[in-house]
Amino acid sequence: MVIALGTGSYAGLSSVTEWRRTSTDDAYAQLRMFDLRVELADGTTVATSELESKARSMPSAGGIELASERLVTEIQVDASTADETIVVPGLLYGIDLLNGGPDVNRFYVPEGRVLTEADRGDDVALLEYNFTRYYELLPGNQVTISGGQTLMDVGHAMTPEYFFVTTERGGFLAEANFAAVFTSLETAQEMSDKPGRVNDLLITTKPGADVEAMREDLTRLFAEYGAEVITRAEDPAYRLNDSDIKGDQQIYEIFAVLIVGGAVGAAFNLSTRIVDAQRREIGIAMAMGLPPGRIAVRPMLVGAQVALLGVVLGLGVGYVIGNSLISLAKELMPLPEWKTDFQFDLFASVAIIGFLLPLIATAWPVWRAVRVPPIETIRPAYRSGRGGGLAPMLRWLHLPGNTMQQAPLRNIVRAPRRSLVTGLGIAAALAALVAFVGMIDSFITTIDRGDSEILGDSPDRIEVSLAGFFPVAGGLANQIEGSPLIGAAEPGLSFAGRMVGNGTEIDAQIDLLNLESEIWRPSLIDGSFDRSKPGIYISELASRDLAAAVGSTVELQHPRLQADGSVTIVSSHLTVLGVHPHPFRFATYMDINQASIFGTPGLMNRMSVVPAEGVSDSDVKRALISLPGVASMESVGDIAAAIRDLLDEFVVVLRVVEVAMLLIALLIAFNAASINIDERTREHATMFAFGVPVGTVMRMTMVENLILGIGATIAGVVGGWFLLRLIISTRVEDTMPDIYIKPYVSETTLLVTLFLGVVCVTFAPLLMWRKLSKMDVPGSLKVVE
Repeated sequence: MVIALGTGSYAGLSSVTEWRRTSTDDAYAQLRMFDLRVELADGTTVATSELESKARSMPSAGGIELASERLVTEIQVDASTADETIVVPGLLYGIDLLNGGPDVNRFYVPEGRVLTEADRGDDVALLEYNFTRYYELLPGNQVTISGGQTLMDVGHAMTPEYFFVTTERGGFLAEANFAAVFTSLETAQEMSDKPGRVNDLLITTKPGADVEAMREDLTRLFAEYGAEVITRAEDPAYRLNDSDIKGDQQIYEIFAVLIVGGAVGAAFNLSTRIVDAQRREIGIAMAMGLPPGRIAVRPMLVGAQVALLGVVLGLGVGYVIGNSLISLAKELMPLPEWKTDFQFDLFASVAIIGFLLPLIATAWPVWRAVRVPPIETIRPAYRSGRGGGLAPMLRWLHLPGNTMQQAPLRNIVRAPRRSLVTGLGIAAALAALVAFVGMIDSFITTIDRGDSEILGDSPDRIEVSLAGFFPVAGGLANQIEGSPLIGAAEPGLSFAGRMVGNGTEIDAQIDLLNLESEIWRPSLIDGSFDRSKPGIYISELASRDLAAAVGSTVELQHPRLQADGSVTIVSSHLTVLGVHPHPFRFATYMDINQASIFGTPGLMNRMSVVPAEGVSDSDVKRALISLPGVASMESVGDIAAAIRDLLDEFVVVLRVVEVAMLLIALLIAFNAASINIDERTREHATMFAFGVPVGTVMRMTMVENLILGIGATIAGVVGGWFLLRLIISTRVEDTMPDIYIKPYVSETTLLVTLFLGVVCVTFAPLLMWRKLSKMDVPGSLKVVE
C-alpha cells in the first residue's frame, strides 16, 4: 500500500500536469493566441488601421502572419439579476468582426451564439465565460456599462487571455470581481466616444520568425505612443498557467522522492525481516551445497511480489487521483476541450521505477544473508548475536527503572539500522506532509495579510476609477462627494510604472493618496509618513528585490502628462520613505502632494469613497455607474471575499494529496509495529512463558514506538520546514513573482503531524494485540522444526 500510494500519487498528479499542458497548448493553437501584443499608453489612441499599417512597414514585417486591431476601454459592468446585485469593474473590447473575425485571440462560445459580421455597430456583446460561470448567468440578459449604456448579452466566450482571469492590479482567479465584455469595434468606439480609434494590436507570427527582433522593431516603432510590447510568454494569464504547470510538476517530483523513499525503507525493513525469519533455512541450503543464486530466488520473489502488487495497486490509485484532480482542474480553468487520454508512457515509467526500487531494497539484505558462513546461520538466534548493535554503549548510562522499563530503549539501540530506517521512513512521510500542507498554510496566511492591509479600518471602502483626469474640485468630484449615498470621499491618482534598482525591474502600480487620510492609508513596517518630502513607499518584497531599504534611492519610470495633453514616459529618482507589508510586490504609494512629478497637480483619476450610514455598496455603485466619467468601481471587501471563495476551491485540490500522505504515514507506522512484533516473536514468547502479561509486552512495544515516533516527528517537522522554504524560494517565487509568500506552518498542521508521528505510531502496536494474545508459545520457542 505504501508503494501503491507513493507511485500512484506521483502518476496521478503527473497525469494532470500532462493533461493541462496538452489541453492548454491545443486551446492556444485552436483560438490563435497572439505571439506579440502592442498596447498603447493609457488614454492614447490612433486612427483605425494605423497600428497594423505601421507594423507591416517595419523591417521584420515579413514575420507577421495575422494582425488584428482592437479598442480596449476600462468600464464598470452591471450584470445584476432579479436575485443578485452584480456590479464589477471590467474591460470593454472592441474587436474587428470583418470576414469572420477576430483573426487573433478568437472565441470559443459554449453558451449562446458567436458574434458575426452582421453584429457590427449593434448593441450586442459576449461576456467572458469565467465571470458568467461564477455568477451562474445565462445569455439573453441586458448588461449596463459605464455611462448607463446597455448591451445585450448574446453569448459567453472563452478566449486565451482569460483562461486564467487576471487584472492589472494584481488580481488572479479574479472572475468574481472582473468582467471582460466583447463587442464589435464599431460599437465599442461609439460607446467609448472614440469613433474611428484603436489602442491595441495583436499579431501572430509565421513559423521560424524572429519574435524578439519583431518585438524590438515594434517597441521602436511605437515608442512615441508610450506603447508596451509583450510576447505571448509575458501575457499574465499565459505566464501564470505555464509557470504553474512547470512548478507543480517539480513540486510533485520532490514529494515523489520522499514518498517513494519511505516505500523503499519499508521494503528494506520487510525484506530484512523475511531474511532473518528464514535464516536457518538459508544456512541449511548453503550447507547442502545449493548455489547462492538459487537460495536468493525465494526471498527475492517475495520482494518482487510485494513490489508488483504495489505497482498494480498504484495504477488504480493513480487513476483515481488523476481523475479526481482533473475534475477540479476543469472547474478552476475551463477550456474549449480537455484532452485526458490515459498516460501509458508515464504510468509505465512510474511502474518500472516503483517495481525496481523496492526490489533493489530487498536485494541488499538477501545478498548479505547468502554471504554469511552456513554455520553462523544454523546456530540458534541467541547464539549468533554479534553484540547488540549500540546496546553496549548503554552500559555506561544508568537508566532508571527495572529491566522491563529499560527494554524499549535498549531494543532501539541494539538494532540501530532497523530503527534508523524505520524512523527515516516515518520522517520522510511527515516531511512531505508538513511541506505540502505548509504550502496551504502559507498561502492562506498571505491572503490574510493582504486582507488586513487592504481593508484597514474601512472594509466597506469602494475604489472608483475615472475615465481620464478630472479636477479635484468642481464637476465630477462635486457630484460624487455631494451624493447623499456617499459618507466620505477623497481624490487620488493611479499610474502604471516601473521601479529599477539592484539590476532588477519591477512593474509598479503607483497610487497617490492623502497619507493623512481618515478613510484609508497603508501601514508601515519601516519608515514614517512625510507628506512634504518627495518619496515613495514600497512593498516588503520590492524592498528586498531592489535592495532598497528606507533612505535608499530607486529609479521610477512613470508617465508624465504634458501641457498639450500628450503622455510621455520619464524617469525620477525617489527616496524610499517607508516599507509596507502588502504581499503584492507592485503595490506602491506616494502622497498626492507629489502629483507634480506626474504633471497632474490638482487632478485626479480615481476616488476612494465610503457609503453613507445604512447605504450598501451596491446602491453606491448603481448610482455612480450612470455618471459620465466614472469608468469602474471595486469594493475592497468583495475582492477579499472572492479570493477566499476561490481559494477554497484551490485548497480542495491540495487536500486530495494530503489524504494520500496521511495514509502513507499511517501505513509506515503500522509497518514499523508489525515488523517489530514479528522480529521479536521468540523474545515475546519467552516473556509469556515466564508469566509476563500481554499488556506489559504491549506497553514495552508502545514505549519503543513512542521513542521512535518522537525522533521521527522532530526530523519530519524540521525536514518539512526546510523543504517548504526551498519550494517557496524556488518554485513558488518563479510561478508568482509578484506575491510575497512567507513560509508558515500552522498550529493545526503541527498538531496533525504530532498526532500521526507520535500518537498513531505509539498506538499502532495495539493492532497486533490479538496476534500476541493468540501466540503459540511452545511453537514460537522451538529451535528446530
